[in-house]
Amino acid sequence: AVVSTQSTGMWNIKPEYSMMAVDKDGEIVGVLIAKVVDRRSWYGWLFDGLMPYLVSKVSWMYGEAMDRFVKLNRLCESKVDYDPWPLFDRLNCDRILVSAALSTSKRFLRSGIGTKLVLRSEELAKEKGCKATMLVTTGMYSERLFKKLGYTAEQEVYYSDLKDDNGNVYLNETDVLKKFTKFVKVFNE
Repeated sequence: AVVSTQSTGMWNIKPEYSMMAVDKDGEIVGVLIAKVVDRRSWYGWLFDGLMPYLVSKVSWMYGEAMDRFVKLNRLCESKVDYDPWPLFDRLNCDRILVSAALSTSKRFLRSGIGTKLVLRSEELAKEKGCKATMLVTTGMYSERLFKKLGYTAEQEVYYSDLKDDNGNVYLNETDVLKKFTKFVKVFNE
């Protein structure tokens, strides 16, 4: 599989940090969606802080499912701090790569494509002055991958701890999906 960068046009993403792997026939077999957060960017700070608030104020217009999603997102944010902005001071840096998604085609699981995508994104981030990266995983395979690549698990929240006002669990566990885990990796100089 060949790793190439492609523009995604979503999540305020810069094309050079999001990438995909394609097979010899041009079929997408893996993707990594990421962005660089820069502490000097007032626009980024405003967008990251204001967008969840604005979405929460209009979620009722999109029905019950969207309203539940927004409530789940708020609950997750209160339990797993996946806001990159506090990391700048803690890690003494100005730029952090934040990954939003890593996915590999089922037929290419355990083929190394996920590892190649992550390593390539780290390489690009370092070239652009990032000193660290952060992400949240939801599956045991991605958790293993990031531990293998030197990421440190900082927080974890099990799905069973994410309940609505009536005590109902928002997300049902599966064999491989049981929790959110926040990972951080500081790049070596």
